[in-house]
Amino acid sequence: MRSAKRIVASAVIATATATGVLVGGGAAQADVPVPQANCHVYNIFNTGGMANCEQPTWHQVKLTCVAWPVPFVYWKYGPRQYGQNQSWASCDSLNAMVGIEVIQA
Repeated sequence: MRSAKRIVASAVIATATATGVLVGGGAAQADVPVPQANCHVYNIFNTGGMANCEQPTWHQVKLTCVAWPVPFVYWKYGPRQYGQNQSWASCDSLNAMVGIEVIQA
C-alpha cells in the first residue's frame, strides 16, 4: 500500500513538473536576419572558412574559390547551422579561396 502511494505521488510530481516546464518556458525568440545577427566569418589559411552568428538565425558560410591553371571560379557552401553553431567549408586546393561571406540559410 505504501509503495502504491509513493508511485502515485511520484507520478503527480512528475506531471506537475513537466507542466510547469512547458507552461513557464515562455515564447521563443524570433529568428533575426543574417545582416542583423552579428555574424562573424573566419578565414582559415586562404583555403577554408567558417561562420557563426551571435543571434538566433539560420546561416551558412559561402566561399568563393578559384581553380588553376585555367582561372575558374566556383562556390562552396558549408552546412546550414543555427545561431552560434559553426558552418565550415573549404576549397579544393591550397590558397584557392578568394572570398568568404555568411548567408541566410
